[in-house]
Amino acid sequence: MNLSADLKSNKFIATAELNPKKSFTCETLVANAKKLKNKVSAINITDNSGAGVKMSSLVASYLMQKETGIEALWQITCRDRNRLALQSDILGAAALGLKNILPLRGDDPKQGDYPETQAAFDIGTEDLIQIIKMIESGKDYAGKELKPFEENAYSFCVGSAAHPGMPDLKTQRETMERRLSYGVEYFQTQICFDPKQLESFRNTISDEIAGKTLLGITPIKTFKQASFMHENIWGVEVPESLMSELKSNYDDSDPKNENALKTQREIGLNNAKEITSIVKDMGFKGIHLMAIGQEAALAEILDTIMPKDQALN
Repeated sequence: MNLSADLKSNKFIATAELNPKKSFTCETLVANAKKLKNKVSAINITDNSGAGVKMSSLVASYLMQKETGIEALWQITCRDRNRLALQSDILGAAALGLKNILPLRGDDPKQGDYPETQAAFDIGTEDLIQIIKMIESGKDYAGKELKPFEENAYSFCVGSAAHPGMPDLKTQRETMERRLSYGVEYFQTQICFDPKQLESFRNTISDEIAGKTLLGITPIKTFKQASFMHENIWGVEVPESLMSELKSNYDDSDPKNENALKTQREIGLNNAKEITSIVKDMGFKGIHLMAIGQEAALAEILDTIMPKDQALN
């Protein structure tokens, strides 16, 4: 499976996300990735997610792709690098055979283990998108030529993030349109649990944008997880009906009650399956699966929530 080709195909596709650990190895990440063979178009490798220290996303992307044969989707943030480091890593990614890049701003360091950290933010996400396209054409951000360079020698598949929960969806659509003009080929969105929020997002963006968008899906694992996301992740809303159903199956006296936890997980899976079905019916290109706390079960979750007929109308 090839992300760039799959984006151009008549298929409803999936990407998934894995997080490197604070470790010298990525054996667990690779083992979880292997289960996704022939199920996803690419696997996102996060870049110090949550503003915590993890193995380099560049290294983990290379190792995962090399060990599994599944395309990596390398996340790179403006938070941790100035314009020199960003360009060096992009050149390094090309040397390592990484084709897919998702430029991001990055989580606020104040949310992580080192709140005193001085974030780089030397340039913004849209500047970084344009840098990648300049490097493809044989020049760095200062306009100086790469040497040696052969025309059309390397081409990245560049993506961008989007947010269905933005208060001003008109501005979100304009941002997406502008980034398409810069050369972005696809969008991956923040998590969406609410069909009404999804409908508002779809009604605001164009058919073209929807056809390039992978909607963020997370199957809720527990009532406590749903409460945390609803209260702490900006723009993510858990509908009252879903929250109520989860709460009614939460055991206050024994939060580790296996039967209660199993029921909560099934409720989360059913919601993910419902949203995925709506996403396909609305003409989105696919889903981006972020199974927080359930990375070992990504393949099982995909088998449960993905439509059996993956052809788009």
